[in-house]
Amino acid sequence: MIFQKIGKMLTVVLLIAVMLLQAGAPALAEETAGSALLVENGMMQPMLQYSDPRAADYSNEDSDILRYCVYVETDHDTDNDGLADLVKVMVQVPRAAAEGKYQAATIYDPTPYSAGTSDEYGEGAYAMYVETGFDYSRLYQPGEKRVPEGTSSTMEAALSAKPKKDWNYTVPYSGETGYYSLQEYDYYLVRGFAVVLACGIGTYGSEGFELCGMDLERDSHKCVVEWLTGDRVAYTDKTHNMTIEADWSNGNVAMTGCSYGGTLPYEVATTGVKGLKTIIPFAGIASWYDYTNSQGVPTRFDVNYADSLAGLNCGGTFLDNDWTVPNEDYGSWLWQIAQDQDATNGDYAPIWAESDYSDDYENINCSALVVHGLNDFNVTTKQADLMMQAFAKAGMPAKIVLHQDGHNNLDGKLINGELWQETMNKWLSHYLYGVENGIENMPAVTVQSNVDGQFTTYDAWRELSQQEMPVTAGTYQTTINTEGLAEYSTRFLNGEDPELIGLKGQELYYATLEEPFAGVYTIDIPEGTTIFGVPEVHVKMSTPVTDKDGLMITAVLVDYREDGTPFKAFMTKDRLNETLPVKTIDSYEPGGGLEEADILQFVQSSTPSKCVTFGWTDLCNPGLGYDSSEYANSTDLEADKEYDYTFYMLPTAYTVAPGHRLQLVITAWDPYRAFLDEDYVLDPTLLTEYSNFNYSFTIDNTSVHVFMPVA
Repeated sequence: MIFQKIGKMLTVVLLIAVMLLQAGAPALAEETAGSALLVENGMMQPMLQYSDPRAADYSNEDSDILRYCVYVETDHDTDNDGLADLVKVMVQVPRAAAEGKYQAATIYDPTPYSAGTSDEYGEGAYAMYVETGFDYSRLYQPGEKRVPEGTSSTMEAALSAKPKKDWNYTVPYSGETGYYSLQEYDYYLVRGFAVVLACGIGTYGSEGFELCGMDLERDSHKCVVEWLTGDRVAYTDKTHNMTIEADWSNGNVAMTGCSYGGTLPYEVATTGVKGLKTIIPFAGIASWYDYTNSQGVPTRFDVNYADSLAGLNCGGTFLDNDWTVPNEDYGSWLWQIAQDQDATNGDYAPIWAESDYSDDYENINCSALVVHGLNDFNVTTKQADLMMQAFAKAGMPAKIVLHQDGHNNLDGKLINGELWQETMNKWLSHYLYGVENGIENMPAVTVQSNVDGQFTTYDAWRELSQQEMPVTAGTYQTTINTEGLAEYSTRFLNGEDPELIGLKGQELYYATLEEPFAGVYTIDIPEGTTIFGVPEVHVKMSTPVTDKDGLMITAVLVDYREDGTPFKAFMTKDRLNETLPVKTIDSYEPGGGLEEADILQFVQSSTPSKCVTFGWTDLCNPGLGYDSSEYANSTDLEADKEYDYTFYMLPTAYTVAPGHRLQLVITAWDPYRAFLDEDYVLDPTLLTEYSNFNYSFTIDNTSVHVFMPVA
């Protein structure tokens, strides 16, 4: 596909006036009324000239876009300094909106990493630990509000902005420039949207504590939305108490971001805050429990993940600008949250319920365009499923796009011939500016095929009935013992023993060892079948172990060719943070003076097998369902008694190609996911530690039943 310059594409240009209504996004008027906004083909078009905020000589004086920072006041004093915490907000707004020619809608990215991370500080969060108990209630003390001493206009704030201090600063340790995501939304910025970046309390430039997943972190971002709607005060800096309004804002906000940045939009949506019209979360988290646990068992060694992620983003909690003196109170919170999460050992507990937003759907009153990678095993597809279910319960419109990449967004990719930015542009134009383009009627589900990479649409998500698929097993029983598995897993993952059963990247390797480390079952599923939803594996198992908890059992659904030859598949390099390889197939002109950008296509790789989806459960939690809250307590098992278990596999959409077969592999703990360190590297010390935690279990192979939701 050849994309011409936008100036040549425009056959009809409408000068439009944006109606200044706070509630809802009214349809755009087609008359000229002094506005510089342009719309064609149901979406906003370039209407201003881009200026580079990273340029050494950047100035707002000659820019079509004004850039400056404000500090939004929250209600709580998490750092106990007596004053309500301030959140730094980086604003990019078209000059025309600041001059009152129209009012701009806002795209808000809340990614905490953007302000700068502390990953080079010693050993991260662990180096900041203060091993004293922390009372969480102290975080909720109301902070004293500042007394305004004057006001500043947007133009005054913009003309007094200091780029080298406000956003082009150097982050301690890493040496990176602040706000790495500053230019990720330039495509929308030149089309008349305002773009706001705010990283939340406790991040560099803000006040308070970084409280990963807690309601106070969520509320700090809610406060930013309230400022954009005129319901919250902000100051020009931390000391002079000069208030400033978002007088350029039309009160309509969309929140978006990827990973942690895709989590916070969903969090804020559950508050029902006025002005939040839509969210577009990429790879966002709906339940922090399900991020590090599954069905009663930890799925990664550092289940106490809130402390490490908070510590990574806690630049605002240091007592000096060089990030060498951490706040001891914050170190106490880091230690306490780590102890409390680790003590659950995979069980659902109040500490997890507090960061499970999938149950907080009652107040949701916005739309959602949920985007998730089918090969994302960092933030898994269950998170997208939980979001979709929450919006359905709330009765609010939500669509889902499932692509073949891993942990990433879709920028620069085509969806059946349309650039992703254009799809997102239409969505934002409709929900923020009221453009009548029909995007709200797009299919409920858009899925990229694992076979040919083309996108297919479905009318509904997760409404298919389960169909049982015949299963073939080789023996009556399979007994699996984890003793020695750590040693073998280390050899396998280091490439020393490729024949060991195990997972390396998304390929599966089979054991030829005398002692079985897995039960392997062939599934008789017709060629061309598309699995669409949550596969279920029902099995009876027994164990002689009666005095332990958190005994991981892993189920893997594997695709392979019946003749054993390699095939092409969308393969990420590892199971967590990698993305797919891509190739450039074309380019496009973003307009507004932005540089030409590449159009990218995912590339398939050759592989002998492909891990389709996974499931994990605790041997001590038999007979429970899909809802994680059911896994609050373990069962006192009777030795060698058979119990019923169901693996609720990660939601997927996968087509079984001609000549392919599916196999089910049931094994003990998943070495590739459970024992990666914080840098996603295999840590042999973790394997060694876990090797002392041996257990065995027996699978009744006649009891294995597989149910597939078939499209």
